[in-house]
Amino acid sequence: MRLIFFDCTFAYVNKDCMNITDGGILELRCAPIECVRIGFVGLGVRAKRAVYRMMHIEGCRITALCDLVKENIDEAVAIIAGQEGGTPAVFTGNEGWKQLCEAKDIDLVYICTDWSSHADIAVYAMQCGKHVATEVPAATTIADCWRLVDTAEATQRHCIMLENCCYDEFELCTINMVQQGILGDVIHAEGSYLHDLRERIATNDNGERKWSNWQIEFMNSHNGNPYPTHGLGPVALAMNIYRGDRMKSIVSVSSIRTGDMEGLNGTMNSSLITTEKGRTILVQHCISLPRPYSRSFLISGTEGFAQKYPTPMFAFAPDSESVVTGGACDRIVEEHKHPFVAEYKERGTELCGRRWIDYAMDCRLIHCLRNGLPLDMNVYDAALWSCLVELTDTSASNGGIPIEIPDFTRGRWKAKK
Repeated sequence: MRLIFFDCTFAYVNKDCMNITDGGILELRCAPIECVRIGFVGLGVRAKRAVYRMMHIEGCRITALCDLVKENIDEAVAIIAGQEGGTPAVFTGNEGWKQLCEAKDIDLVYICTDWSSHADIAVYAMQCGKHVATEVPAATTIADCWRLVDTAEATQRHCIMLENCCYDEFELCTINMVQQGILGDVIHAEGSYLHDLRERIATNDNGERKWSNWQIEFMNSHNGNPYPTHGLGPVALAMNIYRGDRMKSIVSVSSIRTGDMEGLNGTMNSSLITTEKGRTILVQHCISLPRPYSRSFLISGTEGFAQKYPTPMFAFAPDSESVVTGGACDRIVEEHKHPFVAEYKERGTELCGRRWIDYAMDCRLIHCLRNGLPLDMNVYDAALWSCLVELTDTSASNGGIPIEIPDFTRGRWKAKK
């Protein structure tokens, strides 16, 4: 059984776009923005951390805030106190996010709301002429993934998904080694989100089980992998997906429901992806079993092997049994340190501790917008990585049938390196 997806073609060129395009945006360059004016939609925990980070990044200014909860707005305003250029405009109410997107003094809309609203806000923001950065996943349905792509192409606006794991040190080092040819041709990769979240179960006054946040509620309604991007993003970049290859088909299976979070559909989900060039990617998700946190991150090439969890390690041809761990592994990571790590880790650690990768992610975003450069990740990546939410659910709910993965670039990946 195969699913067939329909698409359409755009040939719109924004006046601020610096590249001649057929509607695709693999290498989108827009006019440099001297000072990036940012509007935040959603001011929960992650958003307030982002507000704090942006206060310490040169070349940007927060000009607008939006949330339904007054306390969240007040806390964000307090973080911004003392910012040059004045106090940001504040929007609230059910239509507040639309008013923010329509405001003239905003270049970038930074979305930190619940998953189901990401696509609607991102699409409207781009239609209002704004660039978009959205928390993961960028969308939860195939239809919304296409809406993001179609709108970004039509408006020639940037739309990046804020996948911070792509900026982690070991992942960046491995990507650097792949690009240098040290691991040879990458044949197989693995990425996952294995996180024991059983503590997020709560009970109401009658002793009945309830979910303590909306992420868990969302996961309870899906039978596949509802949160694929942390594991998939870094390995997709290491395998040059949409940069010379593409994900072609997927088979997904879910285990029985069990454990303390028995209400969740499919305790363990495993999905196997085949690429156009015949390579494979294993993506897994589990939040309800007592196991150590892991994103897997395994890269297996013709000349070498890298794996981050549970212990960072490398192995190289011809003696693959000589596994490099510990201090020797650390020396390899240092020797092949990615430029982003050298540029942002020290300052990011001072500001954000172990969350310095978020600082690196935001710094790169602002740097590219200020200099008119293509972003590290584009709307095609956002759509592709996010579309697994629906595809894995469909496959797993139908006995693990193979599903064709949409080509959101419409074939343009063949020319991208």
